[in-house]
Amino acid sequence: MKQQVPLVLCFLFGIVMILTEFSPHAASQATYKEIANWGRVISPFVLALAVITLIQTHWARIQRRTEHWQYSVVVFFGMILMVVVGTPLVIVGSPFGPQHPAFQWLFNNVQVPMDATMFSLLAFFIASAAYRAFRARTFEATLLLVTAVIVMLGNVPIGDIIWGDTASNARQWILDNPNLSARRGIILGISLGAISQSIRIILGIERSYLGGGD
Repeated sequence: MKQQVPLVLCFLFGIVMILTEFSPHAASQATYKEIANWGRVISPFVLALAVITLIQTHWARIQRRTEHWQYSVVVFFGMILMVVVGTPLVIVGSPFGPQHPAFQWLFNNVQVPMDATMFSLLAFFIASAAYRAFRARTFEATLLLVTAVIVMLGNVPIGDIIWGDTASNARQWILDNPNLSARRGIILGISLGAISQSIRIILGIERSYLGGGD
């Protein structure tokens, strides 16, 4: 029963959402808006569940003293600090909230630099992957290497200095023709995969989201 009810609800709402996408009738559109509103109501509960899961995961790491468990303590400290400072309360006569200078300082001087650091680290991972992928051992790898060099030169000023507008034009042609064609093929494949996975979920074939299998 614990699994049958979610499966039935998933089937019903899946069919309803499919019908609303292909029906321009006013009743269909009203149903879609009503379900979307309920989705917005459920979203805060999903966020609360995510926070609870985060707390349970890191608390278990602290209790078991797993590798790098000290970072879990930092997660708890940062989360509690941001919640306390960002919640609209009046503590010692100072109104806290998202517009409070302390919250703005933490966001601009802690959150933003950490985000920038994470994304900057991606550049090194991409460079490492590119080094391994661009080894010209086969024709395909050589073609990938040459194309990547042309695109990179077309994106930086040194390319225009060396070849003038040729680098920019070649880069744009690559992006507008072979790259766009490949992107469309990938998007088409992803769309077909999403459709097939959605059908499996609606029909109850795929039940991994229930967490317990059959």
